[in-house]
Amino acid sequence: MKICNVLLLTAISFSSATAFAQNLVPTMDSEYEFCQQRPPEPEWLQNLHVRKSNKRLLIQSIYRLEGYQRVAASGDCKCNTLFPPWSNAVQHYNDNFLHLEQFEAMQTRRDFQDQGSAVRRFVQELCEAEGNW
Repeated sequence: MKICNVLLLTAISFSSATAFAQNLVPTMDSEYEFCQQRPPEPEWLQNLHVRKSNKRLLIQSIYRLEGYQRVAASGDCKCNTLFPPWSNAVQHYNDNFLHLEQFEAMQTRRDFQDQGSAVRRFVQELCEAEGNW
């Protein structure tokens, strides 16, 4: 009888926690606060096997830096400037980093992130002035 009570209490607690957690699960909808028409990440990139996640992260870092550099060079933060087509980032990866091992890809990603951080504040100021941040 004691075991039944413990199991019953556990089941009730678990179902309550599950019901609560269902309201906290993030969705994968692409609703953005600004630049609603930004190019979507390529589907094949989203569907990479978890063991190749370093490839996806590196391409995302290349993409982000490209957008920042375009904004910094042009001095404006139009949506199509900040969010260019993904094809350039993918091509840059294929031309320069396709051969990298996982550790090298992680280090290269850090390098791209550092470069992005160096111009981010300037880009953010421009983009905030245009309502695109």
